[in-house]
Amino acid sequence: MTTKNKIAFGIYLINAVAMLVVGSVYLFSGEFMPYHSAVIQEEWIDLSEAQKTLYLGMMRTEAAGFLATGTAILILLIIPFRKMQRWAPYAISVIGIVEYLPSAIATYNVAQTTTASPPWIALCMGIGLLIVAIPLSEFD
Repeated sequence: MTTKNKIAFGIYLINAVAMLVVGSVYLFSGEFMPYHSAVIQEEWIDLSEAQKTLYLGMMRTEAAGFLATGTAILILLIIPFRKMQRWAPYAISVIGIVEYLPSAIATYNVAQTTTASPPWIALCMGIGLLIVAIPLSEFD
């Protein structure tokens, strides 16, 4: 692998690990995130059991997407990327962007319409890195 390929590999690996970490946090959290509280202006303890069930269900759904995407990227890195198959960087980037983009749009909207500070910038950075990694993947 060339130096550029190694940089692209690292970018993809960072994204995969970040997705797995975010997915795990959302999956195993016993309550919603601080920015969720800021959006609805309620503390977790003040919610009804039905509301808690709904929020945790939505977080688990988001977790599933991040965990599936992170796992898919890892598999694509380990097998086709390392075999230098030309389609692999495109597949990795598209799969990652498909996960990040709706979350980025939703969190940006929350940031613009409330006082909450959701991580929309981090999601946009992930998208940018996935795009940058494509031309770095030089497979002849």
